[in-house]
Amino acid sequence: MIAALADRATLLGIIAAMAFLAGWKVNGWRLGEGIAQSQLDAVTIVRVVERQQQSVADAEGQIGHDQLEELQRRAADAGAAADGLRKQASSLATQLATCNAGTAGERTAREDAAALLAELLGEMESEGRWLAAEADGRRIKGLTCERTYDGVKGS
Repeated sequence: MIAALADRATLLGIIAAMAFLAGWKVNGWRLGEGIAQSQLDAVTIVRVVERQQQSVADAEGQIGHDQLEELQRRAADAGAAADGLRKQASSLATQLATCNAGTAGERTAREDAAALLAELLGEMESEGRWLAAEADGRRIKGLTCERTYDGVKGS
């Protein structure tokens, strides 16, 4: 009889251990599903925020691109105006060289000085235009970067 009770106790112990392990496994499955759902929710939130930040960056990038195109258009207009001024300066230099011509040496000296003045004014204008365009371009790029950072930081 004691041996039968020992066999029953062993059998009940094995059944209890198996029930415990089955419960442990089911609980682990539920926990795993919760972790997976939490990860999915976190990834979804990150993707939404990333899309918002990218849309802000794209919008600011387009604004900056438009501003740079406007700058290039204005620079081309200024270049055309500068070419006209350069031609006028050359014409005035020629007039200066030929008016009230004294001796041949004086006329040659005036022609050289007038040509040098016209060339110098043209080069100064060209370099000034390049520097202004470079400064404006860097300003536009910097402001675009700042707006993008502020927009991304705010979202």
